[in-house]
Amino acid sequence: MWKRTANICLLLGVCAGVLSAQNYPLPNGTVGTPYNYDFLSGVDLSAIEAELQQLGYQLTFSFTVASGMLPPGITPSPNLLSFSGTPTAAGTFTFTANLTEVLSGPDNFNYTYSVPITFTIVVTGGSGPTLSVSPAALSFPLAQGSTTPLSQSVLINNRGQQAQTATVSTSTNSGTSGWLSASGGGSVPSFSSSSVTVTVNPSGLPAGTYTGTVSIALSPAGQTSTVAVTATVSSAQQRIQVTQTGFRFQTAAGGAAPASQSLEVLNGGAGTLNFSVAASTLSGGSGWLSVSPSSGTARSTTPAVISVNINPTGLAAGDYYGQIQISSPGVDNSPQTATVVLNVAAQGADLGTFVSATGLIFVGRVGGTNPAAKAITITNPSTTSLMFSASSSFAQGSNWFTVQPTSGSVSSASPVQLTVQPMISGLATGVYIGQVTLIFSDNTNHQIAVVLIMIPAASSAGIGALDARPLASSCAPTKLIPVFTQLGQSFTTVAAWPTALEVAVVDDCGNFLTSGTVVTSFSSGDPPLSLTSLNDGRWSATWQPRASATQVTITANAQETAPSISGTASIGGALKSNPSTPVISAGGAVSAASFVANQPLAPGGFVSIFGANLSSGLNQSPTLPLSNQLGATQVVMAGRPLPLQFATGGQINAIIPYDVPANATQQLVVVNGPAYSQPEPVIIAPAQPAVFTADASGTGTGIVVDVLPDGSQFVVNAANPASAGDVVEIFCAGLGPVDPPVAAGSAASLTQVSNTVNPVSVTIGGQNAQVFFGGLAPGFAGLYQVNAVVPSGIAPASNVPLVLTVAGQSSAPVTIALQ
Repeated sequence: MWKRTANICLLLGVCAGVLSAQNYPLPNGTVGTPYNYDFLSGVDLSAIEAELQQLGYQLTFSFTVASGMLPPGITPSPNLLSFSGTPTAAGTFTFTANLTEVLSGPDNFNYTYSVPITFTIVVTGGSGPTLSVSPAALSFPLAQGSTTPLSQSVLINNRGQQAQTATVSTSTNSGTSGWLSASGGGSVPSFSSSSVTVTVNPSGLPAGTYTGTVSIALSPAGQTSTVAVTATVSSAQQRIQVTQTGFRFQTAAGGAAPASQSLEVLNGGAGTLNFSVAASTLSGGSGWLSVSPSSGTARSTTPAVISVNINPTGLAAGDYYGQIQISSPGVDNSPQTATVVLNVAAQGADLGTFVSATGLIFVGRVGGTNPAAKAITITNPSTTSLMFSASSSFAQGSNWFTVQPTSGSVSSASPVQLTVQPMISGLATGVYIGQVTLIFSDNTNHQIAVVLIMIPAASSAGIGALDARPLASSCAPTKLIPVFTQLGQSFTTVAAWPTALEVAVVDDCGNFLTSGTVVTSFSSGDPPLSLTSLNDGRWSATWQPRASATQVTITANAQETAPSISGTASIGGALKSNPSTPVISAGGAVSAASFVANQPLAPGGFVSIFGANLSSGLNQSPTLPLSNQLGATQVVMAGRPLPLQFATGGQINAIIPYDVPANATQQLVVVNGPAYSQPEPVIIAPAQPAVFTADASGTGTGIVVDVLPDGSQFVVNAANPASAGDVVEIFCAGLGPVDPPVAAGSAASLTQVSNTVNPVSVTIGGQNAQVFFGGLAPGFAGLYQVNAVVPSGIAPASNVPLVLTVAGQSSAPVTIALQ
């Protein structure tokens, strides 16, 4: 026994010496930006942990801040070895923390060693705007006949030292004024945030696409931000809604199949949705990707679960892309797709381990029995076994849960199931936060958040959403507690590839959030992402990292309207670059005539798609009809290939097929060689008119040709103005379907004109102009032409506004010169 103890003490001393001798610089922070750092993720304990495990001992850590100053707004979690918060002041902050190591083992052995470590955090001034409003656009998909209002949240972030007051107003561009409303705002404290609830009431709205604006004025800053709102009312009663639009799997050549992942399908409308599911691949043969079952039925509150399975047998090292397609005949937004990426590493490569969940929530009652235990599965797809140790830490209370086993090994053939069991005896009402830390022999680790909600003893019994748990009827909730259950603390992910996000949300009375909003924001600059409720407390979405950043903090903001409560949670991790996979910029599909962001597109529309790695070099279509493929680049929308005009790495110009269903959110996917992009949502309206401009910017002088009675023509500009009574030809895009129809990408007939199905109206200088033709420009593909008469009574000017309106949608104003 003495010899074994001496060896352990020697190991412990070595460990302490290593920790105290090395410098672990903490990442820099930014004023007003969430900060999150897990100290343990930078510590190499693999060799020590492996030897301790063989001897049956466990090593745990904690720290206390002894001197110096942390940045204001950042607080430590002593038992969780992490620093988090939002810095409120710039500067260099140095502090010393006593790191304590506790070694425990057989025969009641216990040894404690403490060493001081000095840390420095440099906080810089905010690089972004002091005041920001996000997201910049909201989309509400609805079914005709629905009477249930839908709400989403807009976040106001104040990174400045002065409190602001937010005043909210709304306006509508189409439909009746009553369908759009907003509430909230009010006081926005310094270095804090507030929210605005935007509500769409579909009662009485016929099928169509409706646009409006929410304006948020901040004072005393004198800043006003606008949020574009689009509501699509589909004539169909069903709508396909999927919880994920992408999956990533990892394994090594010759290794085990990675664990299956789940895709959940819901009906975003009324009644029952019947659907089929199919899998396809771009490379590696067809056998490595499969789904089951191949069909299903979903309702609005009851999702259908589809298993996504990988069989890597025979695949060499490399990256493989596939796609899952969910289809339902007669549904306007069918099909919906999810991109699948399979990374096969070299044989023998260590990929680390994977855990089935990164967060657990338990609800217990004071004086009641222990909540049921929950299990987490650890898998290892590589061919090498890994040793692990599991330890528990507690931010509130102590020893209120256990984890078993505390050590072991995990291999491709032998996954490990961890069991976490709350022990609630003697606990008072409140919220308890803890963590399970898994350390592996390859110097990797996982952190699993554990949250326990203790509710009063007087609560009645019931069944909850994520748990069989007592409902707190006598408890008044005051806050929400979000927990990341997929993608946890100290994560590592790769730009352009799909990353699953899942957040479970519970209030401090044990009620799981099933309605409201959960929005994640990213310190990397990626746009906020709204998560979909799975109606059981879980909220899910797929994050496609677009911005380049080594370290990323993800913040989940959960909001409930009745009662009005909220809560936030943050995790931090690493983002690796990915220079080859095609990426569509968020909101990157816009009219090629106007380039106006956050606006619907239309069947037959001429569209510009912006992003990265969209094509290899410059490729152009030399003749009409346009090809559906340029080089190795293809574009698909709603399951239909798009004719392409040209493609470069950063931009594609294409034409939307005329048969793409309108009044729905469709998906846009770019294929570049063997790789798929993530699907990008695009709202399709019956029309979205846009006038081409002289400088191709979408603003300023429109491309208008004046046709004189003798047949001569001239381009209208400041030097050559038009006159009242002149006939002008306005060249534009996005006027929607035509009759007789023309195949997208083909030249319009020179002998038989194709008129727009929906009437076109024109205003010049605010006055209605007589329109006697609206349709495709003969001999061109994707180009529309509107012929109108310049009304009289307009004051001469070089910048008279001109606006087209079709199917309730108006173009961005351009100008025309009049004399």
